[in-house]
Amino acid sequence: MAKNRAGVISFFGGRCPKCGKGKVFKNNILSFKKFTETNLECSHCKLSFEPETGFFFGAMYWSYAILVGFTVFMSILLGFLGYFDQALYIIPVLIVFTLPWVFRWGRLLMLYVVYPFMYKDKFFGKDRDDI
Repeated sequence: MAKNRAGVISFFGGRCPKCGKGKVFKNNILSFKKFTETNLECSHCKLSFEPETGFFFGAMYWSYAILVGFTVFMSILLGFLGYFDQALYIIPVLIVFTLPWVFRWGRLLMLYVVYPFMYKDKFFGKDRDDI
């Protein structure tokens, strides 16, 4: 689709999906009180990170999918290791500790997957012919 879009390294670094240089989030992921704050636009290419009000409501579905996959994976892993009886206690604790990452990955998936398809003109520009 786009030849110069940011890749996996930019995704996990929390960088802009268009240029891969500007930060999507204002604060460090380990600042537990402020890990949710998102910049309004990319400091490098000026891409708006929230093209319309409520854009990030869809991130809930991505977060849910991530958590379901994580729960299934951990259940299988703990079953193989012989700790399936303790999975009821281990998995919720792990989920609580991974929530900042899951929250951010949900928002980043909205920006990396949904944004280019729903807002082609804003993401690629109006003069793009190869969309």
